[in-house]
Amino acid sequence: MTTTAGDRDGAATASSDRLVPTPRTILGPYFTLGMHVRPTLQPAGHQVPITVSGRVLNALGEPVMMTMVETSQPEGWTRYFTGLDGAYVITTVKPQATPGRAPHLLLLVMSGNFMIRPAVTCLYFPDEDNDTDELLQQLSPEQRATMLARRTDIGYEFDIHLAGDSETTFLGWPGLLDDEE
Repeated sequence: MTTTAGDRDGAATASSDRLVPTPRTILGPYFTLGMHVRPTLQPAGHQVPITVSGRVLNALGEPVMMTMVETSQPEGWTRYFTGLDGAYVITTVKPQATPGRAPHLLLLVMSGNFMIRPAVTCLYFPDEDNDTDELLQQLSPEQRATMLARRTDIGYEFDIHLAGDSETTFLGWPGLLDDEE
């Protein structure tokens, strides 16, 4: 008999089912308990839903499970937790361009060392004019490449590399992530 995560308030229950414990984190081994998961944003009006999928990978290119990937935009938010394969799938709407910015999704990533301060990046679309985006213009071509999704038959693919040679370019979040001096 093993102890498994029980109801949403985190109470443990005994069960003969075998669970794979999540990695130890600051918030505990079952930090998704009580966190709301919403992998799909319902489009309104003329908006067409898009699917963004990918994997969260560590410095060695290995999948990172129990990572929260969240996106927020004026139309709403989506949140997904990766499984053993590090994969996530989000259905959302493609944002419109704004002055100085190409269409993009702001992604928050919480995993391991990013539990207190989420990693923040932007996902850009390969079928948009990204050359005039003010943020991308401040980055090197190598950094920009880590923020560009790939088009697939079913939507877009965007792997998030938390560290290593292929590390995704992460951004500061003014007021939230700035280091205090």
